Amino acid sequence: MFQKRIQEKYEALSPRFRVLADFILENTLDASFLTATELARRLALDPATVVRFSQELGYSGYRELSREIKHYVNKQLALRYQEGDPHAQGPAELIARLTDELSDRILNFKVEASRIAEIAARLHGAAHIYVLGQGDSFGLATLWVTYLHFIGRAATAVPADIAHAALMLRDAKPEDLIFAIALGLDPDTEIGQVISVAQARGLKAIVISASPTLLPARQADINLSLPVETPSGYPSFDTFMALLSLLWQALIALDEDKARQAIHETTTALTTLVGQQDRVPEHEIAAMQRLWKQE
Repeated sequence: MFQKRIQEKYEALSPRFRVLADFILENTLDASFLTATELARRLALDPATVVRFSQELGYSGYRELSREIKHYVNKQLALRYQEGDPHAQGPAELIARLTDELSDRILNFKVEASRIAEIAARLHGAAHIYVLGQGDSFGLATLWVTYLHFIGRAATAVPADIAHAALMLRDAKPEDLIFAIALGLDPDTEIGQVISVAQARGLKAIVISASPTLLPARQADINLSLPVETPSGYPSFDTFMALLSLLWQALIALDEDKARQAIHETTTALTTLVGQQDRVPEHEIAAMQRLWKQE
């Protein structure tokens, strides 16, 4: 697929080739309608540059690349269904339209079903999953790790700063796996740098990203770039949440006995803790109230 070829070659591309790569990845629908000459004119490049770019990616020429782009777009369009009225007024109509748009983005997962299945299999086979996040994406990493613990998966949320990354690299083994979340709210360069060092130590890295041109996506052994564009023009995090939920459910299905046992043990512990709360002595409550001057 052209996205994977661009991702693999991106680091070594010339500045003009990167202009083409960025446009095709970020405006795939538009690119599918453009000839080599039209694409060159759109980006103020020479048509020969478009042809050489295609050949750099391993295609015989732009015609072959364009054919693959069209095939990808057609598969996406085939998964779309009628959206709500974009001119509808009122809160209920607005929510209905936004729901249609969200469903449309999530339907894109069907195009990537085989890659998502591969990611689930890698997660299932990992001895320990290190979930890497930077800035706001660390919140998603922490949430997902909590849910992984619920189903008995060994996992740790790791912020991509030097100190925490060093601790992770100290403890991680080749049979473990790095799973990074790159929302694209910043360049996520720290995540990319940590992945590079981890790979040199024999670890594999999976990245879910907002763009295949982000450094973590380019460094990953497997990258899945999610559709984040919305009609409002602002990128959303909804597809990240949906994919994490999908992978979590896939892990349950891959080992139902393990998940069932872990959930049983967790709920048993929760029941015990709730029971303890009902038996808190009055003097313990009074001590807390004195501390906060609540008496």
